[in-house]
Amino acid sequence: MHNSGVLTLFCDRYGLSEEFREVYLARYSSSISFIDEIIPKRNVGPACDFYVSYLALNELFSAIRDELRTIILFKNGLPISRWRDGRNFPDLPEECMEVIYAKIQGTFDVLFENGAIVPLSDEPEESGDNFSEIFAWLIFSNKGIETQDAILLTTAILIEAGYFVTKDDKLRREVRDTLRQRYHIELIQPTSALNRLRSMRKRGSFYTKHLSCR
Repeated sequence: MHNSGVLTLFCDRYGLSEEFREVYLARYSSSISFIDEIIPKRNVGPACDFYVSYLALNELFSAIRDELRTIILFKNGLPISRWRDGRNFPDLPEECMEVIYAKIQGTFDVLFENGAIVPLSDEPEESGDNFSEIFAWLIFSNKGIETQDAILLTTAILIEAGYFVTKDDKLRREVRDTLRQRYHIELIQPTSALNRLRSMRKRGSFYTKHLSCR
């Protein structure tokens, strides 16, 4: 999972250095290692379920769009102080976006192959009332939580996930303790998730559910 091809595309198209690529990969190395641990060992005990929300998957396209914008702004010499001004957002090359979409879809195929990770709908379905109740509690009881994070957490709670894996330290600080007490779900970083998964497999002693999001 270390190279979907998107980062290489950015580097080649916009003349970015190998150092840029390595710095970027290092930032997300723990998340990549966690996914790499799941995929080739799906049938190695103990049994674990791994889920990812469609919302989290599709947020990836927004994140890549924003990265591409900043790369173009940087290459165009626009001062960083003006990067957040929507009036300065550059047009994105259509052919580039088509290639990115194809590469990301190929990566999704790897993630979901043989049920390694199960994609989840964010629709409330028959649990609509419970969804709204949990979502509303998250929004009203936690001052810093964003709508998309509340949706992801509500989905995790409704499937009774044991862990919610995220790199968002702000989110973890905001809701970790209350979610542990109220819904018995742990918010952990990818590094902690990787260590726990390896420990579980070494002991081979119990079954748990995992939700990997964000």
